Amino acid sequence: MPSMPHLIKNIIKKCFLGLWCLTVYLNAAAQNQIGPLGTWREHYNNKSVLHLVKGDLLYGATPNQVFSIDAKNNINFLGKSNGLHEIEITAITWDQTEAQLMIAYKNSNIDIVKGDEIFSIADIYLSKVYANKKINSIQILGPWALVSTHFGIVVVDLIKHEIKDTWFANNTRQAIITYQTISTADSFYALTEEGLFSTALKNNYITSNQWKKINGYAGIKKLSTYNNIVYAIGSKNIYQLPKTDPIYQSGIDSIHNAYAHKEGLYIIQSNVTNGSLLNLNTNNTVTNILDKTFLAMPVDMAIDQNTIWIADSLNGLIVKNTETKNISLGGPSEKIRGAGFVSGDYLLAPFGEKIRGFSSYSAAGWKNYIKLNGINLPVLTSASIDPIDASWWFTAGATLLHYNISSNSIESISHNTLPGNYTQIQFSKDGIFWALQDGQGLVQKQDNKWTSIPLPINYLKNGLKKMVVGRQGQAWIPGPANQGLYVYQSNKYFGTAGWKQLNTSKSSGNLPSNTVLSVALDNAGSIWVGTDNGIGILNCGDISKDICDAYLPTIKNTNGFLGLLLQRESVNCIAVDGANRKWVGTQNGAWLLSADGSSIIEHFTKNNSPLPNDTILQILIEPRYGEVFFNTANEMVSYRGFATEGSSTQSEIKIFPNPVPPTYNGPIAFRGLVENALVKITDISGSLVFETRALGGQAIWNGKSLTGNKVATGIYLVFVRDDLGNEKSVGKIVITKGE
Repeated sequence: MPSMPHLIKNIIKKCFLGLWCLTVYLNAAAQNQIGPLGTWREHYNNKSVLHLVKGDLLYGATPNQVFSIDAKNNINFLGKSNGLHEIEITAITWDQTEAQLMIAYKNSNIDIVKGDEIFSIADIYLSKVYANKKINSIQILGPWALVSTHFGIVVVDLIKHEIKDTWFANNTRQAIITYQTISTADSFYALTEEGLFSTALKNNYITSNQWKKINGYAGIKKLSTYNNIVYAIGSKNIYQLPKTDPIYQSGIDSIHNAYAHKEGLYIIQSNVTNGSLLNLNTNNTVTNILDKTFLAMPVDMAIDQNTIWIADSLNGLIVKNTETKNISLGGPSEKIRGAGFVSGDYLLAPFGEKIRGFSSYSAAGWKNYIKLNGINLPVLTSASIDPIDASWWFTAGATLLHYNISSNSIESISHNTLPGNYTQIQFSKDGIFWALQDGQGLVQKQDNKWTSIPLPINYLKNGLKKMVVGRQGQAWIPGPANQGLYVYQSNKYFGTAGWKQLNTSKSSGNLPSNTVLSVALDNAGSIWVGTDNGIGILNCGDISKDICDAYLPTIKNTNGFLGLLLQRESVNCIAVDGANRKWVGTQNGAWLLSADGSSIIEHFTKNNSPLPNDTILQILIEPRYGEVFFNTANEMVSYRGFATEGSSTQSEIKIFPNPVPPTYNGPIAFRGLVENALVKITDISGSLVFETRALGGQAIWNGKSLTGNKVATGIYLVFVRDDLGNEKSVGKIVITKGE
């Protein structure tokens, strides 16, 4: 290969269960097991399956994950959360000799998964020799992988995991787009932008400058071979070389792929969203294997003895043996573009953007709804859960949708006839229902009475999208089109009801920018305002008579000087965890800030974490386990945070793991604590080993003593109390260090 940058080979050893870290079962809820503190999970839409290959297991790829299915029908997932380096998979293949899976990505990076190791080959990705380095397909040829790219054929040594050479199928050593390669016992074929080429093959090698163009096969886009017979596949015709008359011609359907097999040629084709799988038998008769009942846009297939697996880019994974069924791989069925909501039991995720329905997530996994109680759902844009009866609320255009789980009843509510879509719902701390109506203002439901609260006539009204209601009956609404912040105050807590508009001027808001993108209520009652120029914090009283100015937190920059917190960052969303720390979503990843905003604790990006994209649209925090869900411009992932919501009373201490196994080196969590509890750990004789404070309702111990040494095998006691000494509890933890 022309002078490539040095080989980058990263080996990541993971703690796998079987092959990969996450195991589920066919037709069961996938991606459902929450991991230890500080670990990630993907919550991807897996209904689009793009690649399949048969190895020691059946392997497949959705756009952002790889999965495997073993003989016992266990499904395992592999993604960025447990070892892969990228998303957007373009090709996979299995190396039978070395028992390893090769994965190529859209950015031209390559991973090789071998047992519990993952090798990253980044040479093509890092190379600046060619402008377009797209990887189109991979062929295994003896000890090599032949990677067809937009500039030629890259030869990868599958034993050393390094690049060996580059071949060009045009005898000029000039870049040529190569779509696919295949080989027979004595010949090698390359499908390129200039047509089909072949050359002699001997001992898994080719002779340079000996390529010959094979004419008569215009419009070819795929190749397949079996028993030294080569098939050239176009969108309408399939040829068996060296004949130039097609052996198969489709009608109105387009041929996507064909798979040569001992039982004949399996042909994958579709027409719009009606797919089919045919078998061109060895006697040249056609048998229909599957039709549009199961297939919409089939793109790939694999055969495992008497089982046929089909990858469908619209319908997911289909398996056919004695019966035919669709295999659910879990996750939301669409990208989440509505405003979600999370409680201790459910995460509700409306699809939004012209897609009807929503997804819910619970201990049972993801469930997708396009109907409720037999009623077709409309497009839903935001969600909330009533804290009193746990019923579900959604905004649906100019109506509100209310679903009662216990009675399985659904109602559509239009409390007024004013034009304007509802955009957000919130239940305030005092139990009042609030809704934001675009073009109008606020809607309240209190004591079963609906009330509309219009914006002042001089306020810009079109473009109201978000709001948060504080503890004192004040609603904070980002003004549309750079209008700063609108504040409504009821007369429940203050004598005067009314509106106020805040901007960047002192004594009139002191906001960091008039472009307000997000608002959040923290655990102390402060209002955090996210703008396109960082963050402001409001602690206001009666807005009818008091000045309401934001405090602008500062932080030391990398150059050592103080600057405004997240200055020049667009703060798309803010969420508050159980320890009152702030999770902030921007165009440049997610940030974890201290409770007062004086320090940055974490900064996650797609380059240093499993985030699939750096644009964070919404952050939701599950209160019981502290799991932080990031909805990005690509898809959703979650992170097991270190803070949970504090308990009102101290009961049993939940400890994980317990006992602590010898191989475990992660954090030990004490959950279910009262907020900010004092936690002391002693040995069995009562000597203090460790002391800490809970983050909200969860405390963390690294298994070391106050002096920083790992504690010995034994039984340790855990004492928990609040600052007043009223809420107390005692627990026990077992540490095992092994032989």
